[in-house]
Amino acid sequence: MRKIFLSLGILIVVVLTSAAGYVGTLPNIEAEFSYLRKDVSENSQAPYTIEELDKQNENSLKPIPREDDYYVDIIIKKDKTTQYLKDVNSVIIILEKLRACLNTQQDIQKFNAIVSNLIDNIEYIRTEYKDKPEENYLSYSRLINLSAQAREVASFRTQGLMLSKYHPYTSSDNQYTKEALQSKLENLLTSVNETIFILKNLD
Repeated sequence: MRKIFLSLGILIVVVLTSAAGYVGTLPNIEAEFSYLRKDVSENSQAPYTIEELDKQNENSLKPIPREDDYYVDIIIKKDKTTQYLKDVNSVIIILEKLRACLNTQQDIQKFNAIVSNLIDNIEYIRTEYKDKPEENYLSYSRLINLSAQAREVASFRTQGLMLSKYHPYTSSDNQYTKEALQSKLENLLTSVNETIFILKNLD
């Protein structure tokens, strides 16, 4: 009987204390830890704005390695037109050399060598993609026209140089004047710039 009363007493104590909790108000510790929230807030802010990151990326971007066939094959495009893009990429490299030559007005030997290389590469593209879907591309027709123009300018410049030894520039019947040659070179430079733009923006 004594054991029953003892057990009953323990049970009552457990029930009464299990419902008990802290009664009163908690201390305000918000002010004590406010400096931690301030540091976290400041540290969580991005160190650069989007505009600053864009500027940094623009300054750090490397030029496209067009001489690297792996880059052209894997990065630029990997589909059924990859070979055409690789062939066009080769022409872009030559066109950029021709543009530099025209801008710096380099000698005729350098000019003719670059033009000859350009004509050969465009002729390869013409025969390789004739009667194929690529023949309908704007880039294809533009290259064919540029090849003819570059050939004509190179021929005009070479003949003018040869005839200048025997025929004065100031002669009224001389078509190979410095002014005429300069006009043709400027027109060729314009065509080269336009073609480079088209080739670099192929879909």
